[in-house]
Amino acid sequence: MSPPLEKPASLANGIRFFGVGSPMHLSKSARQTLSLFVCQIGGIVLGFGVNWINTRALGPSDYGLFVAIFAATSFVMVFMDFGFFNSGARVLALRQDSINHQRRLIGALLVVGFVLSLLAATILWVASFFAVQLLNAPVEHLLRWFSLFLGLLVVQELVEHVCRGAGRIEALSVFNLTSKAFCLVLQGLAWAAGVYSLPMAIAASLVGSLVATALLFHSFRPGFGGLGPSFKELWGDVRSYGGHAYFANVAYTASARTDSLILSHFVNTTAVGYYRLAALVMTPMISLSQALSTTLFKRFALDRKVSGRVLAANGAWLGLCLVGVMAIGGPIVHVIFGPKYAPVASLLPLVALATLLNGLAQPLNKFLGAKGKGPGLGTIALIVSVCTLVFNFVLIPRFNVMGACYASALGLLVNLLLHMYYYRRTVRSLL
Repeated sequence: MSPPLEKPASLANGIRFFGVGSPMHLSKSARQTLSLFVCQIGGIVLGFGVNWINTRALGPSDYGLFVAIFAATSFVMVFMDFGFFNSGARVLALRQDSINHQRRLIGALLVVGFVLSLLAATILWVASFFAVQLLNAPVEHLLRWFSLFLGLLVVQELVEHVCRGAGRIEALSVFNLTSKAFCLVLQGLAWAAGVYSLPMAIAASLVGSLVATALLFHSFRPGFGGLGPSFKELWGDVRSYGGHAYFANVAYTASARTDSLILSHFVNTTAVGYYRLAALVMTPMISLSQALSTTLFKRFALDRKVSGRVLAANGAWLGLCLVGVMAIGGPIVHVIFGPKYAPVASLLPLVALATLLNGLAQPLNKFLGAKGKGPGLGTIALIVSVCTLVFNFVLIPRFNVMGACYASALGLLVNLLLHMYYYRRTVRSLL
């Protein structure tokens, strides 16, 4: 069927709602955002299936151990890019006119990723000897057995940066689906065979993610010949931008991810499982904000400000989701995860509020990153990290898992206020 000669007025208006460029360009941006969001939602649905099997087959105790292992791994991953991944996204975006150049850059990033994965595996193996003291959980043997594969998740961390920088949003969309789908298939087979256990759950999650990562990078056809100039180019950007972004990310993300570790230490891993399930229920809420911001990253590098319509659409979505969570969040938890996880429902209102604050900051964060405002992001991260750590250490021992929710909401409120301040300062400097 041939395409229509003119777009309907309603469609044209819908495209112009993004308000950041020409209708033709915006149509592509809108399609990419919708594609990424739909695939994220598909990934979330599959993720709910993954967690449904885990919660039903493992029970609150082993599920808490499962979450604690990946929380510890996630904490280590924060330190593992040393600025190369953020710089990789920027350099790829600047070299979009040369596919061969991009392939060599991706090859260089993969080499860096594999080297850093070995470092991460070593750190996790050493940390396993202190797991009981740090996490208040008997996971030391599991960390040792899986340390090499957990370390390879560093390469997975590259996925979003490479896709964002290269403008391959469709590839990122497919990855969001396939990683969860592979995991769900492996889980289903193990459960059907009657051999499902905590080690099997960890193995299924790792294999599913790593296979999807390998397929994605194979589709990029990375080049590994003559990598010297690519390493030099990456290192140059790390020194000017990536290093600032790295320290900002470490300061902010590491402190934000300590909530699960502090909760495990002062309470138990079962409480960690409840807390992470509440965050999981919020995943659809934050997904559109992330999809929109990721899709518009390259455009932000050229624009003088984020369109008011983009901010309004993002805020409207987050507000609608907050109302929905307040209305039906509790019944959803009961239906999907069962009565054993009833404590999760009481956490949802605060976690939803924290997610709303996080979502409002997403476009501002990507805009500042696209403009290379590493020092500003570093200042934000330092202040937020200190506040979040203080909130966690003060509130979790007193209020247990609810204290983690209070700390998250307060930390993300500080984060949003600081992003608004630096965004307005940046916009004034560009006018």
